[in-house]
Amino acid sequence: MLNLEEKKLLFEKKGFIILENLLHSRNAHTNFDQVKKEVYHSYGSNYDKIKLLSGFITGNLDLKPSKVILRVWEDLKEQGISEVIKKLTNKSLNDFDLKYAGNISLPKKGNQFYHTDGTKRPRKILIGVPIEDLNEIDGPTELIPGSHIQRISYWKFHLEKFFKKKIKLVLKKGDIFIRESYIWHKGTKNNSTKLRIIILFILSEKNENYSKQEILNNVEFGDNMFEVSFYGKIKEIISVYLPFFYFVYKFFISIIRK
Repeated sequence: MLNLEEKKLLFEKKGFIILENLLHSRNAHTNFDQVKKEVYHSYGSNYDKIKLLSGFITGNLDLKPSKVILRVWEDLKEQGISEVIKKLTNKSLNDFDLKYAGNISLPKKGNQFYHTDGTKRPRKILIGVPIEDLNEIDGPTELIPGSHIQRISYWKFHLEKFFKKKIKLVLKKGDIFIRESYIWHKGTKNNSTKLRIIILFILSEKNENYSKQEILNNVEFGDNMFEVSFYGKIKEIISVYLPFFYFVYKFFISIIRK
């Protein structure tokens, strides 16, 4: 039985929590296996196109999910995710717009710079579901607990981050994590020979411009992090092959825009 009061305190303090073995049923694992099968099929069938996507050089790509993700969401609701979100945010699921998504880390790639996902407002909550065990070697997300509380610029964050505690989301199949989108985090390098696949459910504060998401019949890979342009591709190449210069660029740009 989940101690939601304790989880709420942890979530407010750290900006994330892990719920262990929440999706433990045979049905849940069947859904995970189906997602894995579809992702690998898409990766093999569309590799030449995937190589052109923003994020491929870095090794982090978006996942555009198929209808299997709807079954995973129903399973989460059966396991009480509505009550969990209500406790953590003081809002019901109906107070949020829901987007189905995912993230792929490619083998021998995936090391990112620290960043946040968007702005602090409107608030976004991410629910992440690894489809298999996510170990240190697989490129887990690295978070800095508590870094969601206060808005901080890129340059100031990097002056302070060396003194901050860092946690990697090492998870078992069936575990889920819930985090604030604004927490500072990064993907670590996937040193394994397999794709690291995470299903994401993104809860955003209600917005009148929200349009209902179309769920695909088959999963697809999508662009991630860098803008889709010649300039974006150059920045991505520099970030991977000349990371120090990319960091210096980001650092001083954030000072100029302060």
